[in-house]
Amino acid sequence: MHQAESRQSRHVNRGSEIENRTSNTFTHTIPESPNGFRAGPFDHERLEAFQVARQALARGDHIARGLPRGFGSLKDQLRRALLSAYLGVAEAANRTGKDRLARFRWARAEAAEAAAALDAILILKLATAGEIHEVIHLLARLAAMLTKLGRLNNT
Repeated sequence: MHQAESRQSRHVNRGSEIENRTSNTFTHTIPESPNGFRAGPFDHERLEAFQVARQALARGDHIARGLPRGFGSLKDQLRRALLSAYLGVAEAANRTGKDRLARFRWARAEAAEAAAALDAILILKLATAGEIHEVIHLLARLAAMLTKLGRLNNT
């Protein structure tokens, strides 16, 4: 009897999971802080900036996927800028010297570009202000972190 109940609850959980995937709300599980994330063997995995970039990428991509037809270039630009910022943080963290600093600055520029694309989406009323402001807040936080990392003389 216990096994049957367990199977039934798993089925219900799977059903609600599928239901959540098909709804218009954002349901991806992205760690909100490094506390729930275990650092791996790479330097970037220990940076809070990488975790913030990861959240911005996931949430920003959700907005991009919801853009209507006819805005493909804006969708592509947003996704490219978000992905470039995310990958740029990883690349910079694994470099040294002036190259490291320059790559953190470059990742910051990509975050600013993503924020501008989101602002365009807001101006054109293609997504809700709440969704957009959430991602812009993450990108502003990322930019502040990258500004500091781009000034450090640590190698």
